[in-house]
Amino acid sequence: MKLVALLVSLFFSAALFAQNNSGPDLDVYGAYAHGSNFGIGQSGWLGSAAYSFSDRLAAEADLSGGYGSKSLGPLGVIIPGLPKTIHSHLHSFDVGPRVMFRNSSDKADAFGHLLFGFSHTNVSAAGASQSDTSFSWALGGGADYFFKSHLGARVQLDWLRTNFFSQGDNHARFAIGLVYSFRGR
Repeated sequence: MKLVALLVSLFFSAALFAQNNSGPDLDVYGAYAHGSNFGIGQSGWLGSAAYSFSDRLAAEADLSGGYGSKSLGPLGVIIPGLPKTIHSHLHSFDVGPRVMFRNSSDKADAFGHLLFGFSHTNVSAAGASQSDTSFSWALGGGADYFFKSHLGARVQLDWLRTNFFSQGDNHARFAIGLVYSFRGR
């Protein structure tokens, strides 16, 4: 909760600098995200913030959540005791460096990042559930296109690696949403 309060206060205090291009070199991103967890497709959200130290290097924090269900179809009806549906939740918080590739037009740019942190999952079926938290890392990147000085669109693709239940697993994650740059383009 304290982290959310800190991010909100940072967001609103930085908005004061957004009136011109002399503000902090900070961007925030909110997106719809689609991924998977244990073979279950998940829809969810992704939010990130990045502070640029130069034209090429930034520090990034990324928070995401995905939620999905998978029906076992006729097997859940035919076999007694087998659950009809499996539910899965996956939340991740990762931080790390971002390397940017800026276009001279300032309308479009691309980036790559390598983030480290932790992820938490909860898998449930027929009233029983198991959860686990593990170290995670994400490798990926994206591209921005700014249609206004401060506002643009971003597409992002990541490969999230976790070790839930002592079993390594890969999670592809696609996100599309809006990015706001406090410094402007």
